[in-house]
Amino acid sequence: MKIAPRASQCSLQLFLAVVFCAAAALSACGGKEAAQPSPGAANSAAEPPEIPMEQQTGQKLDPLTQDDVDFYLNVMRAAAQRVKNPLPADRAALDGTKRILVAGASGRVPTHDDVMTLERANLVAMSMDQIVAGEMKLDARTYRGIEEAVEAVVANPNIGAASGNSGAPAADHTLSPLEIRLNEINAANKTFLVPYQEEIQKLIAVVHNSANLPK
Repeated sequence: MKIAPRASQCSLQLFLAVVFCAAAALSACGGKEAAQPSPGAANSAAEPPEIPMEQQTGQKLDPLTQDDVDFYLNVMRAAAQRVKNPLPADRAALDGTKRILVAGASGRVPTHDDVMTLERANLVAMSMDQIVAGEMKLDARTYRGIEEAVEAVVANPNIGAASGNSGAPAADHTLSPLEIRLNEINAANKTFLVPYQEEIQKLIAVVHNSANLPK
């Protein structure tokens, strides 16, 4: 799992609200077993160790290569076809979600199985590329890093702005080393992806589209 509400947006909000409420209810049950903080931990004055830059973001922290782009496009092309022609298991998750949403509107609290169905439907509707990458036995972290690098600089036509472009920083904001690194990499990636931008946007419009969510 970042717009005047329209039908698809309202559906998305309801969908996520049901997931959140169900997850909260389920986690509350298991929260009683949570480990208690060790004695004296609250009194520790030690500074936390600095987190390596690679662990501060999922995005690939090197400029994209041709192999990276080919890798991303292969997954997204397959994902777009899958969205247009869902498998029976994909359709079952979407249909199951419709029933859960109807029941939820009448006050029924989703079960654990319902939450699993909702999560699957969310992937089918909004992140089919992650499902496809998994079925291809690709390294999830590697794919996600490349996907974030690509989609940080290529605008999602469903939203109208690049996901990684939040505008210029405030005048009094000092850029962190990670922000400096990402700015440099994003600039290089944006130039590199120009020949592929049109196709990437078409693929994103199919694979990452809230209109795919059950209504």
